Parts: sequence; C-alpha cells; structure tokens
Amino acid sequence: MHFRLALCPARHPSSLKSDSFKNGIKPSAKTATVGRFKATLAILAGVVAGPGLALANAQQAEIAFNADNEEVQLFGLVAPNPGLELKMSGPLDLITLDFAEEPGDVWADIRKGFSIPDLETQAVKVRERALIKNKRMVNTMLLRSEPYIYFIAQECAKRGMPSELALLPFIESQFNPHARSPSAAEGLWQFIPSTGRQFDLKQNKWVDERRDLVASTRAALDYLTYLYDMHGDWHLALLSYNWGEGSILRAIKKAQEAGLEPTLDNLELPLETRHYIPKLQALKNLIQSPERFGTTLPKFPNKPYFAEIKRSSDVDLREIARLAGVELELIRKLNPGLNQPVLYAAHSNTLLVPVEYTAKIQASLKQYKPPKPQRSYTVKKGDTLGEIAQRFDVSVKALQQQNGLGKKKLIKPGMKLSIPHTPKPGSWES
Repeated sequence: MHFRLALCPARHPSSLKSDSFKNGIKPSAKTATVGRFKATLAILAGVVAGPGLALANAQQAEIAFNADNEEVQLFGLVAPNPGLELKMSGPLDLITLDFAEEPGDVWADIRKGFSIPDLETQAVKVRERALIKNKRMVNTMLLRSEPYIYFIAQECAKRGMPSELALLPFIESQFNPHARSPSAAEGLWQFIPSTGRQFDLKQNKWVDERRDLVASTRAALDYLTYLYDMHGDWHLALLSYNWGEGSILRAIKKAQEAGLEPTLDNLELPLETRHYIPKLQALKNLIQSPERFGTTLPKFPNKPYFAEIKRSSDVDLREIARLAGVELELIRKLNPGLNQPVLYAAHSNTLLVPVEYTAKIQASLKQYKPPKPQRSYTVKKGDTLGEIAQRFDVSVKALQQQNGLGKKKLIKPGMKLSIPHTPKPGSWES
C-alpha cells in the first residue's frame, strides 16, 4: 500500500499491560498547561488522594451503569486542552497516490496500521455491548465518515502515527464536522476556541478552521504528537488529549506521591476520561472484527474522496453549484469551515470538491464572472488601506490590485478608490 510510507520517523509505542500505564512515563516532564475543564478540577480537589481497589471497583461499576442507561456516555463531544504554549508543524500537503495499483478497502488498510497496545478490561466489554446495542447510531457514524476517513488515515500514516488515531473523530464528534459541545468545542476533532488559536486555526466571521478538515486534522495530529513526545506512551497521550496534559501529569504525580504505581486504576480521572480509551478500544475491535458486532462496514475505497482547488479571488459557491449542476450540500460537506457559502480568498483560498465532480466544478469556476465593481470610496485624511479594506469586507491585496496600488503608489486624501466586488454574504440554507 502506498500510503504506509511515512514521511517522518515511525513511533514505536511501549508495550503495556492492559491495566498499566506506567511504561514510557517521563517523571521529569513539566506541566505545560492547566487541564481542560476547571469545573472538573474543582471536583477532583475534594477527592481523597490515592484511591484503593474499592474506589477502582466503584468506578468500574459506575461506568457499566452509565453505559447501559445513558447513550450520552457512549460517544461524547470532548474538547482538547485549552492552553498550549507552543505551536507545531506547518500546513500539510495532500498526499499523491499511484493509481496504477487498484485501490483496496480503507478499513483494511487502517487495520494494518493499528499499533497502540490493546486494552482488555471490563470497561472495554461494556463499550462493546453499547456498540452492539446502538447499531443504528454506529452505522450512521460509519457512513458519515466517508468523506473524511481516508484523508485522516493518510495523514496518520505520513507521520508514522498509529492508525487508531484516525478513529478519534468517532469519539469526539461522531464524525460530524458541525458538532458543537457545551464547552464551545467544534469540528471533527472538537477544538475549543483557545486551543484552536494555539494551533493557528483561523476563527472569524468568514471561516472557522476548527471545522476545516485539512487544517483541524493537521492541528489535532500536531497536538497528539506533542502529547506522545511528552509521555512516550500513546495511552497517556490520549488521556491528556481528553482531559489536558497538565491534569494528567498532576494525576500521575499524586499517585506516585501516595506510593502507588501510575496505573489506570490508580490515576484519579473524571468519568469521561476513564471512558476514553475503552471507547477507542471498542471501536478498534469493531473495525478489526465487525462480524463479532453483528455489523458490516461500509465499502469505502482506499483512494481520495476529494480534490483540492486553489482560488485567488472571491467566489459565490451558490453560483458555482448552479453552473456545475451539483447540489450545494456536496460542496458544503467538504468545506464545513466556511461560515457562509462564499469563498473569500483573503481568508481561505482552498476549495475541496468531490473527485467525481472536479471537472464540472473547475469548468464552472472558469465560467464564473462576478459583477463588475460598482462601488467607490474617496480617501479621507487619516485613512489607511487596511481600515478601508475592513470597512468593505475586502482584502488589502484585492484593493491594491483593483486600483494599481503598491510600494510606488500609495493612497492619499482625495483619491478615489474602486472597491472590488465581493459576493453577497448569506447562509448555506438560503
């Protein structure tokens, strides 16, 4: 398979016992940030240090009770940690495939990349029973993942990361890019606003890259890489992704100070975090052996679902869909980061389109002719080009190009500027 060629050194997770997380822990690691939920930390502050076996058994019983009685416990919308102090790699390039080889099934290729140590606990069995009980929800999630799962698996492979990570959006958002949690987390990977900004995800009235497939996947894998490098252990990295690296490091330290090994049973974790890895393991087991769950995985070919089109000028996607003869929803599905059905090149210059409609949409882009500019503005004393551009919702570059401005020609009071046309804002439903 071509996409198993990693573009960075492969990571080899430590071999762990199913009930132990002590391997690969770096005791000297510093707390990078405070954990995700301050409210949860407040609750934990009242918990007695060093939980014993009775507490562990009580937590397992609570997990089983919640799994059988509350579907919300099956797959929650969880935001990553809000405050990192570093930024990781730059934007990713879409992978190029060799189509000379017949593509296989995306699930089969994902299975080949499984490398996180398995967890075999009662909690995993509880999550498996929940998946079997909720087959309709599982099938909906699987079908919803079609436009995104191949790309995410490819990005994991390019980085040499375990393919189990491509399943995380099932847990985070049920593979719904428009999912929003009570903590204002959004997108497939459920970034809250502050974490999104730490990873350079734009958030303004035009775009929210927390919902953008390419940008948010880059950010999520950057974050997971950072967490794995901190702990040297994928299980601990996943717990940190859910609850926050600072919170997990404090939980480890507290267990060690109480003379306990930092195992899963000994770490004081909120219920949601204790569910996190069992949920992922249950999903992994379903992808590995769907027949055991009484389900059939949808047939997704192991090839790109979408193509990427670069655009240097604004375009109304409603008009593009009309010219191409395709449903606007097909374009929206792959561009959920756009807050309006308009691609404003100053904020987002890439359009993702289904592979089978690429030719039609490219042809419609060539036909597309925005109305000629009809607005003008007379420069006043104290005006700056940036302020004028913001006033008319256009880019500085567009203003410069429209009026032949540059380093040798600057604006001055009394000058009349022609304002470039921008498509009329609107909603995707309008």
